[in-house]
Amino acid sequence: MNRRCLMGYPLPGDPAHPIVLAMKPDGQLDSGSGPFEVYGRTITGQNDNGDFTFAPLNATCNLGLLKPGATPSAPPAVTTTASAPGAPPSAGGPVISIPNAPLGNAVLTIVSGFPAQPNVLNPLAGYPYTLLRDSFANALTKGGIPVPPGTSPLKVLGNACGAGRTPDCQKILQVWKSDAISATRADITGKAILPGVPPGTYYLMLSTRYNNQPISWDMKVELKAGANSVTLDQRNAAPVK
Repeated sequence: MNRRCLMGYPLPGDPAHPIVLAMKPDGQLDSGSGPFEVYGRTITGQNDNGDFTFAPLNATCNLGLLKPGATPSAPPAVTTTASAPGAPPSAGGPVISIPNAPLGNAVLTIVSGFPAQPNVLNPLAGYPYTLLRDSFANALTKGGIPVPPGTSPLKVLGNACGAGRTPDCQKILQVWKSDAISATRADITGKAILPGVPPGTYYLMLSTRYNNQPISWDMKVELKAGANSVTLDQRNAAPVK
């Protein structure tokens, strides 16, 4: 679609010619081809009551493929200095496993168990997965960030680092970075393979939205040497409250 249609007009179009978006295997959205009439309106002024007045303003758009942009980096950034498998974090900063320098041989594969829906992106597609040495709630507490009873630690993060950014935001992000041992980003199906870590107990942390509701995981995982796997779905998720 052209820039005028995306930037200057509302989306209602010809009811006899609805747009049906089809998800392609490479993540592109196919809206079809050919012209599409978009019905909009423009502000012409105000009436005596101060309400805006409008006049019709329509445009013809050419339909086409909508391509995904560059994948944003997973927040927060983490130091990628590697050490020998099983080594504790170095005094110079956090240590995180990376594909070409894994910290151990326990490899976790994550798959999405959310039901597939026609033309609907998987709720986990493209989301960052972080493996922590401790639960996020415990990590925040040890870092001096209180988590009120009944409150999700990700809610604490969202409140601190949202639109009204507070001084605690940087402290929380530093706790996150310091406690992370492995991280990656899911593909379009929600699948991901975390770089290897030493066998042991860890916590898988992520959040997304499902059925227009925020949900999260701060899931305890016991990893043995070799291949490990976990399936994420609405049954093992927790609401962000």
